[in-house]
Amino acid sequence: MYKHLFIIMLLLLPVIASGQDEITVEMTVSSTKISIDDQLYLTVKVSGSQQNLPQPQLPSMAMFEAYSQGTSTNISIVNGQVESSLSYNYLLIPKKEGTFVIKPAAVVYNHKRYESNEVSIQVVGSGGTASNPEEIEMTTGSGQSRDLFLIAEVDKKKAYVNEQITLTIKFFHAVKLMSQPDYTAPQTTDFWADLLEEQKTYYQVVNGRRYKVIEINTALFPTRSGDLQVGSAMVEVRVPSRRSGRRSPFSMFDDIFTQGELATVRSRSIDIKVLPLPSEGKPENFTGTVGKYTFTATPDKTTVDVNQPVTVTYKFSGTGNITTVAEPQIGDLKDFRIYQASSDEKVSKVGGVIGGTKVFEEVYIPKRAGQLTIPPVEFNYFNPATKKYCTHTSKPIVLTVNAVEGEEYADLPYRPVAGRVVDPKARDIRFIKTNADDLRLKQPLIILRPQYFIINLIPILILAFVWISRRRKEKLRADIGYARSLQAKKMAKKRLGMASKLAKSGRPAEFFAEIRLAIFSYVADKLNISPHGMTGDYLLDIIKKSGAGEELVERTAGLLKNADFAQYSSASVTEDKIMKSLKDAEETLVELEGINLE
Repeated sequence: MYKHLFIIMLLLLPVIASGQDEITVEMTVSSTKISIDDQLYLTVKVSGSQQNLPQPQLPSMAMFEAYSQGTSTNISIVNGQVESSLSYNYLLIPKKEGTFVIKPAAVVYNHKRYESNEVSIQVVGSGGTASNPEEIEMTTGSGQSRDLFLIAEVDKKKAYVNEQITLTIKFFHAVKLMSQPDYTAPQTTDFWADLLEEQKTYYQVVNGRRYKVIEINTALFPTRSGDLQVGSAMVEVRVPSRRSGRRSPFSMFDDIFTQGELATVRSRSIDIKVLPLPSEGKPENFTGTVGKYTFTATPDKTTVDVNQPVTVTYKFSGTGNITTVAEPQIGDLKDFRIYQASSDEKVSKVGGVIGGTKVFEEVYIPKRAGQLTIPPVEFNYFNPATKKYCTHTSKPIVLTVNAVEGEEYADLPYRPVAGRVVDPKARDIRFIKTNADDLRLKQPLIILRPQYFIINLIPILILAFVWISRRRKEKLRADIGYARSLQAKKMAKKRLGMASKLAKSGRPAEFFAEIRLAIFSYVADKLNISPHGMTGDYLLDIIKKSGAGEELVERTAGLLKNADFAQYSSASVTEDKIMKSLKDAEETLVELEGINLE
């Protein structure tokens, strides 16, 4: 009998073993119907009795922006059987409306292929689901619902060039945070950005639940017309882990030793249509100022002597991007010499509106006596509220210029050096030497000394430096394309520095996203275009047309390929691959700097 029982057990052993080796793959989403402004979470769960579960192969998700949200592991013992599962979590943001099918994820184990189910997701317009951002169902990687979420809002989605747009980022959380929130501001290429105020903290009830809200407001000024985009903001923070099923006997110590789990929330990107300033009614001397301003011109005196200075203060006050207000255009005046004495600006941020005061001081030096007039100065700006150009003209300034006895009315220097007063009285009658052969200078003339040239050269060099610096600043303000091109290398190095920090902190998906952004933004800044909407093929085509070598093109293509792959499968990225990608990115930027991008 024992012999027969032993034979039966031997026959059943392969069946039991095969049953224990079985793996299941399941794909779930937080919602199957969302609006184009919403986002959802996708989870691929691999379960089995093995200790080391294989990593799933993800399908293409081209219709979504996909961001890795990390993994979570669960081990349970039921009736003596050990069951483990590994969940891969992804945040999906739809790119366009429609119904999309995500094909099954697959796992290969012991030469056998296991597939999950497929899921269908319907993406509708903004009105298809709740459009109120506070009603969006947000879920963390472990299934936490509505514990925390992030929204982005703007006060207007259509604006003129250089008109203020207020961006508001709100981080809602209803659970205890186990770390300081790590906030990543959205990409604002093609905008001047200025933080309006310190972050605000308050409480708000949403759908019957009380949330603590951290609010950040930023003023954005578009620098060009067209369809622009404010990218997604992101917050990473550690929150308490939620465990399902039977609690461990030692769970009382969890709150003491656990660091919680990392949760990531993102806001949606925002499209903004920027209108060019109208050509109708535009003044010829318009310099691009947008807002609502007042303008005054005030002299420090109206009675002055010839060749003595009069300082006129031109003061601009109001709301708008005060930094872009240009120096008043005065022109040449035959009766005056004109110098800019100084300029100063004070930016105000009252009530969430950028404004302030900008002051230019111009020095007028009259060349002759009489009643002289400093002519009016025009100041033009565009008022987006009325959609019209406005012109303010200062009043003419009449000066009474007094003649000075013995003063020449020629074009004298600004501050003539007073000469020595020569005593006209004869001290004595000296003997006149008739032999003048030995007449010579005991010391060389002062103008022939090297010190004379050096001392007089220093002010000239300082003035030249100030002039060049001023012209450069004016060009940076007036020519956004030049400013972006000049800063492209610096910004790219800054992003590579951030990528290096992400690599050291073990965040491969974010590392490759920063590498990708560094390459795209560098090329976009050099060409003064937006990096949003650029594809890898378009980028490579630009590099090829600019005369880049095949090695540079292939290295760039490899970087972009690795970055795209890491967004969907960051767990398989090794440390060696990360460091090699960082080195390749640095070499790529060096070589891109050496070609003429066009």
